[in-house]
Amino acid sequence: MRADVARNNQKIFEKAREAVGAGETDLKLNELARRAGVGVGTVYRLFPTPRAMLEAVVEEAVTDLNRVAAEAVADPDPRRGLDAFLRAALTAALDQPGLFDVLITVEDERESLRQAKGELVAAASRLLERARPETPLTGENLLKLLCGLIHAVTEHPAERRRAAADAYLLLLRNGLVPDPSA
Repeated sequence: MRADVARNNQKIFEKAREAVGAGETDLKLNELARRAGVGVGTVYRLFPTPRAMLEAVVEEAVTDLNRVAAEAVADPDPRRGLDAFLRAALTAALDQPGLFDVLITVEDERESLRQAKGELVAAASRLLERARPETPLTGENLLKLLCGLIHAVTEHPAERRRAAADAYLLLLRNGLVPDPSA
């Protein structure tokens, strides 16, 4: 790849990451081109659609969640592993706008994202099976429940979101795997 093309691609990706990080998950590609100081065609070669741009930006967060899920599955205490994954997933979603929108969407434009999501669903299913073998829920169901939690948490004022997240996570986890000592 030519050096100027690589520089432009990096600039476009950085501007896309900034926009998504600021909550602009529906940024138009023409606007992205303007912010990056490149032609619209240059942006469209990198991101054929706004959805492809969003997927590219959040794919790293999906990969990070896969790492967390693998660590959680390896935890000898299934309840603690599930807890760690739920907390990390909720935190990631609150920190990365668009993440759970991408996770719960059935159709993906990027093959690498489709594969990463499949791995995440499988790991979440293993977490559920370890923590509660008879659960009718799947990893996909769990990710959708987390999406609801994200919405509920973001309805709170910023200063109360952490406490709300903790309360909702406890409620979800106890609903999935009741505390045997309680």
